[in-house]
Amino acid sequence: MHIPPSLYSAMRFNFLYVDRYVFHKGWVYPETYVPYCMLRYILKGSAVFTINGVEYQVHENQVAYIPDSCMLECHALGDDFEFISIRFTVTVRLNDNDFLAEFFHIPPVTENAVQAVLSYFQEVHCNATSRNSSRLFRIRGNLELILAWLVEQTPEAVLEESEGHEADFSIESIRHREARSSAIKQDPRIQVVVDYFIAHPTEPFDTKFLSDMAQMSPSSLRRHFKEHTGKSPGDFVKELRMVTAARRLLVTNERISTIAYELGFDDQNYFARMFKSVFGVSPNQYRKASRE
Repeated sequence: MHIPPSLYSAMRFNFLYVDRYVFHKGWVYPETYVPYCMLRYILKGSAVFTINGVEYQVHENQVAYIPDSCMLECHALGDDFEFISIRFTVTVRLNDNDFLAEFFHIPPVTENAVQAVLSYFQEVHCNATSRNSSRLFRIRGNLELILAWLVEQTPEAVLEESEGHEADFSIESIRHREARSSAIKQDPRIQVVVDYFIAHPTEPFDTKFLSDMAQMSPSSLRRHFKEHTGKSPGDFVKELRMVTAARRLLVTNERISTIAYELGFDDQNYFARMFKSVFGVSPNQYRKASRE
């Protein structure tokens, strides 16, 4: 398959976070808008993932790909359901659709994952909590190895369909998620700020500190950051905090007020409104639905 060189310079994968989940019979993930891509390696048990209204049954040793900007609902089928979940974004979209699904035809479920693929997921999970200075390189490297394996499972005839419509995949038809030019999109000063946010999602937002880190004025930081990520710094941090809140609602019994406060929200009502704007339900509804 021939891939236009412009795609290589435009395409990047930005890791958000990874976690390992163990749920019991009756687990439900209520229908939620997902503002990023997800990869899930099923370690044990089975479940139904409903992606944009289409049901997919997943089992042990399968990899599920949940595309960016979809509606997702899940429920476990057995007594125990366990998986590793990686969340990330892609710097380009195609005709306002998920790029990996549209261009590389990565399916929602891929069967018979080899041992190496599990090791890639485990490496991402292990390095996410490491203090090693090489952690981000190892995370991104293993994430790309997972995606490479998924692309390799796609029949070549399907991939050739993309090559036969190369004009549709010209750089003009691709809307960058992060930037309008690769020079800005790959600006290491902005990526330092992105990585800081990912590593410290609960810390207070300090524009001056971030501006000093990026070695640019606050107005330049805001402008370049939006070109780099498609979001303002405030919106980017809000999304990270909401994702963190959702995880804690699912896997802990912490009070909602405690979660809100530790994520930087003094006003629990404001936190609830922000959470609902991202996930479509209140924090309390989200937690209850997952445990019914």
